[in-house]
Amino acid sequence: MIGTRIGNWILTAELGTGGLGTVYRASNAEPKSESDPAEAAVKVLSHPICADPAFQARFPAEMLALRRLTHPNIARYYDSGVHAGLPYYAAEFVDGTDVAKRLAQAGAGLPWPEFFFRIAIQAARALKHAHHRSILHRELKPANLIVLADGSLKVTDFGIAKILNRAPLTLPAEPMGTTGYLAPEFFTGKPLTRRSDLYALGGVLYTVLTGRAPFTAGTAAELMHKHCYTLPDRPANFVPKLPHELDDFVCALLAKDPARRPASAAALLDELDQIRGKLERKGARILLPPSAEDPTGLHAPLGVAAPDAPDPAERRATRRQALVFGTLFLAVVGAILFAFFRPRPAPEALWTALQTKLASDEPDDWDAARDDLDDLARWHPDWRPDDVRETRQYLLERKELARSFTLFGKTKYASEAERLYHRGLKLVQVGDASEARRTWESLATIFGNSEADRRWVDLARHGLEELGNQTPFRPNSNVPTEAIARARKLRESGHKADADAMLNAVEELYRDRPDVIDAVRAAR
Repeated sequence: MIGTRIGNWILTAELGTGGLGTVYRASNAEPKSESDPAEAAVKVLSHPICADPAFQARFPAEMLALRRLTHPNIARYYDSGVHAGLPYYAAEFVDGTDVAKRLAQAGAGLPWPEFFFRIAIQAARALKHAHHRSILHRELKPANLIVLADGSLKVTDFGIAKILNRAPLTLPAEPMGTTGYLAPEFFTGKPLTRRSDLYALGGVLYTVLTGRAPFTAGTAAELMHKHCYTLPDRPANFVPKLPHELDDFVCALLAKDPARRPASAAALLDELDQIRGKLERKGARILLPPSAEDPTGLHAPLGVAAPDAPDPAERRATRRQALVFGTLFLAVVGAILFAFFRPRPAPEALWTALQTKLASDEPDDWDAARDDLDDLARWHPDWRPDDVRETRQYLLERKELARSFTLFGKTKYASEAERLYHRGLKLVQVGDASEARRTWESLATIFGNSEADRRWVDLARHGLEELGNQTPFRPNSNVPTEAIARARKLRESGHKADADAMLNAVEELYRDRPDVIDAVRAAR
């Protein structure tokens, strides 16, 4: 189609092809004024739904809503129409590299000090602008984020998924085996909100950090299952020395329950600013989005420019400002020198201090303990690395436990089939595959003919297939034997109540093991 005129645009080069159609670079055939764009990116849609005459009739009108998006971090929409039976739309041509290609070129995640905040802040600003105009992106992914040479970012394809009105199970548009970034609400039928876009942004930032997406899938059903019910591995598992603040931030964006994600893009930006400040106080050098005042993305130096011929009052004000800024500058330099040259505490002292914080019930103390662990790993990398690693994992699990109890009792199931499916899922998560298998098999048998519960039956059957592909967990068979032996000793020493409690606990935990139940009865 190179050389073809579509609307007011002449196609000059092909930029790429995807599941929706092909994107071309195009020149303006008849610019009406100097302010008219000379070039555009023209996307010609070839998705099967685009051939529907009803869709083609409403397509230009629905695209008009995108004219409200006028933001430096959003590729500007120009116009749209239908050419030779193919809908198209023209948007700002962005001469840059999308994040997906950057990741492919790197073959791994991108260094977080250079890229994370630049991408996160600019994408969040774009979402904030669109959400304030009641427009959701609905299909945010690395390929829709284009980074220019100066580090600025443009988000493309706002609202196109809504206009196409594609069913969730046809997504992602890329070939299966690649990854979608859709929020669980897409699959469960719940209304989409701005928090759905924030989930997708969390998936994009996860990929930026790790070089891999939160979930990959071979089928649409598997993708749906993972987005709705599987927790991704934490980014810190793949990125050595990733600050726990970024790890927690991305995991919060990927929460299954929308209520556990940030409330808005504005709240997200505030949180990013707090994290940035905390990391910079720890000595991190972070690149921020470029601006007119600071084109490098580094913090602009403090200073006051005086007019050519200030009067005495202005000179006095200038001197006061210089004194204030000079004092602040010396304070900052002093803080930096103190941070770098202060005596580092011995590892034993740090370890003792964080044990007190571990025993606290306050989440803020847990964060402080994680900061102590970071100091241990940075200052004393060879000191008890196994204990440091296990303690870090314990803190992650303690925080997850606190979050679970925050939601305790709030889960509402629409049907018994849904409740039983989640029961099986929880059993899988704790490693009890045999009990999960029995639960899901029973669910499929009881509700197999219920059309209203087909979703949960299909998910249960998919879970059974996954269980068949997994290496079964091998429990430690000595645990119940050792516990029964301790119970016998307690009984022999006269502690009958403690012995009975021990045997009751073994019987409850291993009621699916006939050999253990027989041993408990013999011990009684």
